[in-house]
Amino acid sequence: MNVLCSLAMVSMVWFGFQATNLNGMSRVQYRTQVRSMPLLERPNRPGHFYGNNVRRVHHWRHGR
Repeated sequence: MNVLCSLAMVSMVWFGFQATNLNGMSRVQYRTQVRSMPLLERPNRPGHFYGNNVRRVHHWRHGR
């Protein structure tokens, strides 16, 4: 069970880093672009519990 959880965590981190490189941007460029967006329009990102939850509740209450 611990091996499965560890594998899931490693894959989340790996794919999280890969997602920033799909657009050919560095991590700094990606962060500045995301931080300049309004909170409700930002993409869901692993580990960003507050922002992801705010967006989830907003979309649940008001629709997409």
